[in-house]
Amino acid sequence: MKGRIASWLAAAAIAAYFLSFAIPALRAGFAPDDPMNAGEYWLRGFWRSAADIVTFWTTAYRPLGAMFYLPIYHFFGFTPLPFRIGALALIAGNIFLTYGVALMLVQSRAAAALAAMLATAHASMLAIYYNTSMIYDILAYFFVALMLFFYLRFRRQGELSIPRAALVVCAFIAALDSKELAVVASVWVLAYELLFERPWRLRLPLLLCAISGVYTVGKFLGPNPLAKQEGYRLDFSLHRYLLNNRIYWNDLFYSHWFVTSRRLVFCWLALTAICWIARRLELWWCWVLVTTATLGISFTIQPRGQSGLYLPLLAWTLMAASLFAIPFGKRSRIAWSAALVLACLAAWYTVPYWRAQTQAYLDWHKPTMITLAQIKAAPKPPPRSRVLFLHDPWEGYDTLFMALLVWNDHSLNIDLDRKLTPPPDPASYDWVLSFEGGDLRVVKRPGQI
Repeated sequence: MKGRIASWLAAAAIAAYFLSFAIPALRAGFAPDDPMNAGEYWLRGFWRSAADIVTFWTTAYRPLGAMFYLPIYHFFGFTPLPFRIGALALIAGNIFLTYGVALMLVQSRAAAALAAMLATAHASMLAIYYNTSMIYDILAYFFVALMLFFYLRFRRQGELSIPRAALVVCAFIAALDSKELAVVASVWVLAYELLFERPWRLRLPLLLCAISGVYTVGKFLGPNPLAKQEGYRLDFSLHRYLLNNRIYWNDLFYSHWFVTSRRLVFCWLALTAICWIARRLELWWCWVLVTTATLGISFTIQPRGQSGLYLPLLAWTLMAASLFAIPFGKRSRIAWSAALVLACLAAWYTVPYWRAQTQAYLDWHKPTMITLAQIKAAPKPPPRSRVLFLHDPWEGYDTLFMALLVWNDHSLNIDLDRKLTPPPDPASYDWVLSFEGGDLRVVKRPGQI
């Protein structure tokens, strides 16, 4: 009975902890990437995006993101709050799934609660709460955790039936359609089967690995692969691997200690030695997780740290739960006390650091929100109009995507003057809008000379 009360108190505390971060994040606007993300899916359309989910091996850009952006846009328009609520609801689901996977892994409610608390907020990952454009990382975490939850639960209940195996496969494909980093999760399932289950049932893990292989080949060899874009170019070298992972370990552990590769290798060997000495299967499984979690971003010339480490955070929270359970797992009262102390220490560091960053994110969103408000306030051009924006303040196509999403009319032909060579002739357009002195003005409309 006391253990059950402690579990409910822990759940209430974690919920309050989550809300202390989530409620302020409802004030956030759109990040600069959001108009592009939503606009690209809007141009492609819901059903073509849905088809991209099925053909997961193509180079279609993270099609599950369309299933987040487009339904919310359809019902609520391009307004931040509904998107914020949707993203935060998924984060809440991630916390619950982290608890569920950790509990099945270590059989300790205190350790599982600690893992859930650590997954709730990380001082280097504020963007997960404040930037809707991080939805890909949120979705990848959700579906990888869901896949692990299904697999661990089904295997412990007995043989995997075809419907149950289909659930695992669908969750994995959804994770792949969310973000490329999820490709390593097939190895996680295979490692779990090899370590924990006798006799082995390798058909489903090997099927997941085959899906990973097809996905990887398609992403590298298909047209316009992500790996050829500037921010995702690869350098397959030991130097790049060690350099990137030093950055990632510093981000994950709130540290500046990993300034040399020697220190990184030392800590990895120390972790390996702990697993060897403890001789616990759950530790070895978590060793596989943390060793492979960053493989998808270990060779990118531009490191993808901080909030891009949200999925690797899942691996490390499970490792933390496994390490915690070794001395405390079978001593309920001591375990809850120790978990409370560790949770308070984590919160003591995270909360002040978090509060110091929030205003910077809100300020970063302001230019996007100002331009969006100006377009919403401007009159909507009639269907099939040719529209030109002059003196566009954005270097990219932000204004174009915002106009498309606000006006929601596929028949409009919209151009940005700074993207055209030679400069366009405003006289050839039906509508001309110009950003002058920070304000958007209509300088030409039909019938106006």
